Amino acid sequence: MSSSPALAIHSLRDFELTADGQYLMVNGNQPDSVALHCSVMHELLAALSNAIGRSERIRHKTASVKFTMPCEAWEVGRESGDVQHLVVSFRLPGGAELSFRLQPAQAVHMTEVLSLATGLAKMRLPGRASMQ
Repeated sequence: MSSSPALAIHSLRDFELTADGQYLMVNGNQPDSVALHCSVMHELLAALSNAIGRSERIRHKTASVKFTMPCEAWEVGRESGDVQHLVVSFRLPGGAELSFRLQPAQAVHMTEVLSLATGLAKMRLPGRASMQ
């Protein structure tokens, strides 16, 4: 990145979706809005998440820092289609929602990991096994 960015945004006033849903208008400290086309929104969300995590690790000088967001509520549902996926949704403060699509088989493993992480289940040590 050059020493003087073409557009530096350091505060945001509001966001607005155009009536046709094609653009997210970002209003910040710049005199003009920034228009983001819907075709780049998924990539932008992933890039922002990655950048926030990397920024935290760089600024705190530790590789173990994770980017986390507060969660007000969550729900699990099913997505219809040829392959039925589970949809896990998390509502953030302010009403934004992030949802993730998972294969149903992953739910079993997630349940086991959550049970271990919360202390509801104890780690089962495997019996003696021989490697072949």
